[in-house]
Amino acid sequence: MAGYQSLAGLDVPAVIAAPHRLGYRTRVKLVVRASGGDIAAGLYVPGTHRVMDISSCAVHPRPVNQVVQYLKKKCLELKITPYDERVDEGELRYFDLRYSFLRREVSVTLVTRHREFPEGGPLARALMRKFSWVNGVIQNINEQRGNVIWGDRNIMLAGRDTLLEKIGPLTLAYPAGVFSQANPATAQILYESVAEMAALTGQDSALDLYCGVGPISLTLAHRARLVWGVDDSSLSIDTAKQNARRNGVGNCRFFHGDVALKTAAAKSSLGRIDCVAVNPPRKGVQPAALGALIALQAPRIVYVSCEPASLARDLDQLLHQGYRVNRLQCFDMFPQTDEVETVALLVK
Repeated sequence: MAGYQSLAGLDVPAVIAAPHRLGYRTRVKLVVRASGGDIAAGLYVPGTHRVMDISSCAVHPRPVNQVVQYLKKKCLELKITPYDERVDEGELRYFDLRYSFLRREVSVTLVTRHREFPEGGPLARALMRKFSWVNGVIQNINEQRGNVIWGDRNIMLAGRDTLLEKIGPLTLAYPAGVFSQANPATAQILYESVAEMAALTGQDSALDLYCGVGPISLTLAHRARLVWGVDDSSLSIDTAKQNARRNGVGNCRFFHGDVALKTAAAKSSLGRIDCVAVNPPRKGVQPAALGALIALQAPRIVYVSCEPASLARDLDQLLHQGYRVNRLQCFDMFPQTDEVETVALLVK
């Protein structure tokens, strides 16, 4: 958090360790690239277009590694050409896999350059015949050039498009395309910390911005009078509503739309808001949404961040609006890396 005088001297306690250091990663996104006569499935080497194959990785659950290795072999057999964004040629762009520890299942999404993908059906059927734990295969269509991962259209090739996972007392559905934490064991500890920092009394109104499929909203709901969850993804909000019903939670309301506009609407509808949870993407809170958040004048803000740089920027602005950082805690959400997830409690 260097460069912000307002954050100088901030007390940062030791990182809370992850329960598991290997085999924890339930969301795996791998670039697919031709490599000689083989296929590489992995990550870009920083600053290059070269892909380092990590199709067998110790942080992936073993079933995920097995599925990836089979996918590579089967793609060669079916003559599926990996995409190369440098020349805009080829078809298969990414493997995106989710793993459920609850049901020991894998969901596979194949990201393609074009809608036409005749090999997709045979590949999906072969995959589900080979592995009883593959619960579904989805084609995501990204017709743009470049290396952006997701397109905006999905087609079911086989099976189901949703996995269930248990995080603490909650059973949560995750369809293809929505955000999920990569490490559910650490996520449970983090959500419990968010609830502790929120310090709700049972009579409070709370707002959850960038709520995704609702894990923080539903965690807070047990200690709140009412929780509003807001997200700009309609799929996430639809799923959050389903997750509320699935877990028997009746005091959550979920709203799809621009976060800044919905935050202002919450102020108008709810009046006093006692606590706001914020869990934005890596780029942090959008400027308009941050302005709307400040306008709420909520006595407590619990900010969850996966990116220290954007967190520092946003904390600096909130501190200049009369907040102070009461607590700050980092969590090892990504063991074997230098990345952390951070939760900050701001009070007014």
